[in-house]
Amino acid sequence: MKIVTWNLERPKKANHLILDKLNEFDADILILTETNSAINLGRDYFFVATKSLEKGYDGVEYKQGENRTTIWSKYKINMQYMTCDSFTSVCAEIESEMGILNVYGTIIGVFGGHGERFRSDLENQLIDFENLSHKNSFCIAGDFNITFSGRAYPSHDARNKMNSIFEKLDLTNLTSNIENSADHIVLSREFLSDKKFNIEIWNEDKTLSDHIGICITLKYKGEPIGSPL
Repeated sequence: MKIVTWNLERPKKANHLILDKLNEFDADILILTETNSAINLGRDYFFVATKSLEKGYDGVEYKQGENRTTIWSKYKINMQYMTCDSFTSVCAEIESEMGILNVYGTIIGVFGGHGERFRSDLENQLIDFENLSHKNSFCIAGDFNITFSGRAYPSHDARNKMNSIFEKLDLTNLTSNIENSADHIVLSREFLSDKKFNIEIWNEDKTLSDHIGICITLKYKGEPIGSPL
């Protein structure tokens, strides 16, 4: 199973360089943030998305087709769960060969890691995590606007709150060691118990968007997986 997350920095139209890169990884599940309906992965995928953003919403001059988060899945999507903010986060129950997985795609702090909007997004999504993590194995992915290695952005307090909820809900942040990265993929420890993983990153020069892309490859223990990061 391959899981990808990438913040696309609000593309206004189909960007073939971005689409080529996404197709290169041929991921099973993708969580794309700051995206657009023009970024369409085709008929091989099911998808659920946050609501489209109209011009002037939250005081931003959004362009046609923009939305904050889309989950794309080659696996069947059984259902969509309600989240605290249907414009920012989306949650889908996905049925894979490794088991049923609730995938929560999100941006925490749509204007960055500071201010009241970040604090309210964080507090409300922490409640979502608790409410949605018990139904099935759980995955949280997207742009957290929080680093877990390197400089503590936006604060040690935000980092500690997330680490505390991960511990409470038996989740593992697979991307915590990527220095200064705000984008992450987090999975239930139980789901990971018989698996190993490796990490690939791209766009480190920030030419395609202002965020790196991350791909997690999961395989059962004993299967070849390639070199770790």
